[in-house]
Formats: sequence, C-alpha cells, structure tokens
Amino acid sequence: MAMLFIIAYAVVSVSQVRERAPRWFLLGYALCFVTTICQLVNQLSVPSSLVALTGYGAFLGTVIAIWGGIEVMAGRASPHRQALVIWGLGMVLRLGLLAATPRSLVYELLFQLPFAFMAGRSAIAVRHLDRRGPIASLLLGIFALICVHFAAKPFLVVSLVARVQDAVHTYILVSSISTGVLLVAAGLFLLLLVIEKALEETIVDAQTDTLTRLANRLALSRVGPRLLAQAAATGRPLFAMVLDLDHFKRINDTWGHATGDRVLMAFADVLRRLVPADTLAVRMGGEEFALLLPLEVGDDTKARETVSHLAEAIRQALQSFADHGLPAVTVSSGIARYVPGETLDALLGRADTLAYRAKQDGRDRSCSDRDDVLHRQPLTRAA
Repeated sequence: MAMLFIIAYAVVSVSQVRERAPRWFLLGYALCFVTTICQLVNQLSVPSSLVALTGYGAFLGTVIAIWGGIEVMAGRASPHRQALVIWGLGMVLRLGLLAATPRSLVYELLFQLPFAFMAGRSAIAVRHLDRRGPIASLLLGIFALICVHFAAKPFLVVSLVARVQDAVHTYILVSSISTGVLLVAAGLFLLLLVIEKALEETIVDAQTDTLTRLANRLALSRVGPRLLAQAAATGRPLFAMVLDLDHFKRINDTWGHATGDRVLMAFADVLRRLVPADTLAVRMGGEEFALLLPLEVGDDTKARETVSHLAEAIRQALQSFADHGLPAVTVSSGIARYVPGETLDALLGRADTLAYRAKQDGRDRSCSDRDDVLHRQPLTRAA
C-alpha cells in the first residue's frame, strides 16, 4: 500500500510542480515503505538493533513528513529545519532507550511519545487548512485517533505483559496492522485533498489572465451571469465599467512591448488596490479592462456617485506612473448600470460604447449612461 501512495504522490508532484505538499507526502510514504522492509527483515531473521533503529527512524520520518506536508498545504513556510530537529531529538530519545528495560510503562511511553506528539501536531495543522467539508473533518478525526492510538499503546502493552507473556507477539501484530490502517486512511484523505486543491488551482489558472493575474473572459462568462442574477433578485445596484487605456499602441511602438506589459501590470495593480473586494476585475484583452461592481447602496444617486468616484480615483492613480519609470498613460471609461432582464453582453456592450464616447469626447475621462449618451449617433471607435 505504501508503494501505491508513493506512485500516486510522485505523479501529483510531477504534474503539479508548484505544489510542495505532495513531495512531503511522497517522502513520508517512501519512509513508511522503508519501515515495512525493516519490520520484515526483523521478522524473517535474527532481530537486529541496527535494523530496529533504522525502522524507528524511518517511521518517525514518516509522521514528521506527513505533518510537514499538511503545514505546507496550509500555506505555511516549509518546516524542513524544524522537521530535522524533531527527528534528531526523537532519535536521541530512541538511542537513550537502548539501555532501558523494554515493556515497562516508562519505556513504552517514551518510545511512543514522538509519534503521538507528531500525530497531534498533524491534527492541529489540519485545523489550519483553508478548507471545510467532510474530507477535512474526517482527516482531523483520523489524526486525532492516531494520536490517541500511540498514546494508548504503552498502557495496553504493559497490561498485556502483566497478564499474558505470550500475548506480546499478538499485540505487536495487531498494533502494526492498526497503525497501517490508520496511515492508509490518512494517506487516502490527504491524497483527496491534494487532488482537490490541484483541480481548484487548474480552474483558477484557466480563468486568470497570465500577464495581469486578473480574471479573464472565461471567468467573466462564468461569474458575470451569477452577479447579474443576484442583482435582479436583491434589487441592489450592479454597475459595469469598461476601461480602455488611451493611445496604448503608441506606448508599444515607442517604448517597446516589454514596457507596454509593465504598464498593463501596473494598471492591474491599481485596480486591485482601489476596487472593492467583491468586484470582478477582468482583462478583456489588449489594453481593455472591465469591472462588475455590485454595491450595497440602495439609492441610485449615491450608487452612481460611488462608481464615479472610483473611476476618478483610477484615473488619478495613473498620474503616478511616471514616478515609477513608466510612460505617462490615461484611461477612458464607460459606466453602465444593470437593468433587470439585461444580458451580460448587453450590459458590457453599453459600457463599452460609453468608453468610446469618452474617447471621442477627448479621452482621460469617464462617461456614464446617466448622461443619456446612447441616443447619439453610432460611435466610431478611437484608438
């Protein structure tokens, strides 16, 4: 079973190179495989202290690596130094037990202490995962059970030795099987979490513009209709704002496409900094961007003032580009309020038309549907 987990986590590690957690789990179950080999060697030949120490160290490495993978999955820094320190302390403790009397309560408590400690830390790490649901809940329960399992072993073995001397071999067999079952359960649920996270990140990547890290058109087509439906159901205002950088082709031609890309990324940073958290910010393509802004304000005048102030704040923020070594750039924007029953394409189409009206009127400004500009003649798009 350990080999199956090794293969599974190896495949995930290769296919998801940005993910570090699968590599920790791969290491953990590889060490678990080493532990199994050591147990077989001791069962099939004369027991060896060196083999026993190797098996102990490998199994301690297993529980430590599993904990490290969960910590990384929770978004924390890679705990490799801490893991090495814990492993080293555990091995020092194990070496100290070589001169102690086996099957005594103190011996067994110290023997199982590192495993119970790391299982408890793994349970705590699971609670720090940004995930809720049956998989995370079951995983938390499994590690809590593993912690109790290791903590209870000393009392069980001492009780058996006191009653039946020949029961020790049965205890060792049952203990190995129960520990293996719990680790298999943990491995399965961890693998499910790893795959779930990988799928989520794949979806996010597919819906994210690679240059600006804003949402792309795919995300707009998926999230936009939901925002429209919420606005229709609640009656709260929803605005679309289309923003088009003025004379952007001139920047590319004069400064080069690399500088143009820096301008686009800087503009995306401005949007991330200024727009409300629940806003969908989209790069439509080229130098054109769009915002879908759901507002809590019920009054139409206040809602329009809020969006107009945002458009002005974005326009003003571009004036600092020159201070950061970027070409001077301005933006023209169009603002349209969602009308119940309107499609996403229709709403964005109105905002887009207004953005080009702003360009026609002199650029570096915003134009709103409140200005009744849609009744003018069809517009000729400006660069």
